[in-house]
Parts: sequence; C-alpha cells; structure tokens
Amino acid sequence: MHCCSPVQRGPAPALFVALIVLVTGTAALLPAQETILRLDRDDPIYLQHQEILAEYRDNRSRGEAPPPLQILRYLPSREDTLFSVASSLMLPYSSIATLNRLSRPVIAPGKPLYIPSRPGLFLPPHPETPLEEEMIRRLSEAPQSREMIVPDSGERSPLSRLLKFVPQEDFTRRERDLFLRPAFRNPLPEGVFSSPYGYRRHPMTGARSFHRGLDIAAPFGRPVRSSADGVVASVERDPLYGLSVRVHHGGDYTSVYAHLQEALVKPGASVAAGERLGTVGSTGFSTGPHLHFEILHRGTPLDPEPFIR
Repeated sequence: MHCCSPVQRGPAPALFVALIVLVTGTAALLPAQETILRLDRDDPIYLQHQEILAEYRDNRSRGEAPPPLQILRYLPSREDTLFSVASSLMLPYSSIATLNRLSRPVIAPGKPLYIPSRPGLFLPPHPETPLEEEMIRRLSEAPQSREMIVPDSGERSPLSRLLKFVPQEDFTRRERDLFLRPAFRNPLPEGVFSSPYGYRRHPMTGARSFHRGLDIAAPFGRPVRSSADGVVASVERDPLYGLSVRVHHGGDYTSVYAHLQEALVKPGASVAAGERLGTVGSTGFSTGPHLHFEILHRGTPLDPEPFIR
C-alpha cells in the first residue's frame, strides 16, 4: 500500500477492511486501510496520501499508468465539512461523496469517512437515490471503469459491497445540483394545494401578478414543519407575508413559510426536516388560513411543487 517506508501505527483496528480491485481482469489485494488522524503534513498517513496523489498526477501528465487505487480513512471533527476535507486532501468532493454513498453534503463527526487515493466517481451496484440513478445511467458502461469487490467487514459500512470506480470522472452540473440540493418534503402534508407558483390573477386585487411560491390551505393552528434540515435565518412580520419564518439549507437553498398564526422557533436555531416551525394562520395580505411556501436558490424563487412531490 505504501509509496514510502511503512509507518508504524500499532495494531490495525478491527474496523479496517481489505479491498480487492479488479484491474484489467486481474485481482490485486490491497492491504488493510490506514487512518489519517490530522489533515496536515505532520501526519504521516496524510503525507503518504498526498505523495500517492502527486505520483498519480505526475504519471498522468507523462501518459504512464497510475499507481494502484488505495482507500484510507479519516474521522471528521465537529469543525470539518465535506468541502473542507476535500480541499485539504486536494480531491474533488464528488470522489469522497460517492465512495461513502453520501446523498447530501453532510458528514458526521467521528464517523469514518473513506478517502480514495485519486479522483474519480464510485458507482454502486443498485442505485438508491436520484443522484446514483443519474450517475449509473451516464457511466455504467464507461470503458475505463474498474470494479472493486469489498468483502463485508462485519460492520455497517458503505464499503461492505461491490463498487465500480470510474477514474478521472466528476459530477456533471445536473449531478452536482442533485447532490447539493436538500431533500425537501411537504411542510403541510394535511393541507391542500390551493394556488400554484407562477403568474395568476391575485385573489384580493384581481390583478395579474407573479406568485413566488405555493399556497397550501389548511385550518387555523395546524402545524407547519420544516421542509428540510437547516438553520432558522429569520422570524419576522411584514404587511405582505405577515408572520413568516425563513430557513437556510445547504447548497444555497432557502425556504420561506408565511402567513403564520404563531412561530415556534427563533433565529439561529438548527431545525431538522419535519420539525415544527409554527402554525397555520392568515396574517399579512391573506384571504384565509393557509401557508404560503417558497423555495429559493441563491435568492431566486423556484417552483416548490416538483421538490415536495
């Protein structure tokens, strides 16, 4: 496994698993994984990873065969994000995300994160998310792909299955959007869609105007829930939206919940998908009890209905 002299780290933890990589029809057994303890050059395993990556890039520039693919581990801290880890390792975040079968750019502190020694995408045998379906549709027949057989290590691990490695590939724009976009849910599932997104004749003024969100009618006091994990950005009142809650999500997405009767959260609070934000009301410029729900990407309103159906 090593590109330099072996580093003595003591007995390998039981969590380590061995990998078999099929390269041009020949099976090669890789040694058990090493763990990166710190993402800096004082850590010998991090340094080893960077040397392997540099060798890969040098060989590619000369048209030579790359070094064997290797898999390391890293235990993220509370300060780490997927993007900061990828930046420190000089890898595309898509390589780490697909190896670990992440459906969103969220990593858990202390949970092992598997790290490849070179860039590329990892395809599962059976897709479980729209992102995996999109990648498999595009790359399943890629001629440069290699299959990785990963024996079950006796633990619940994303590496306890067959994966196919496609070197040098990265997310397309659509795949990136699928990965970065939060998984939204209906914030008021017991309600009825009463006014869609887009141009309409305003129910109060009669004028043709653009409706920035989706109206969901329901009785007063029914719970309004967060459509995705996020952080409460604001709780405010204004003449148009009445009492509203705004929640920021990953990937530059924001959701808005307006005309509330009551708000149950405060700015700065972290909320999980399905957590109660407030109750249905008719505050502001409103004809009756309903929720006005918006999804924005970088401040631009999008049609919420395809997200939550």
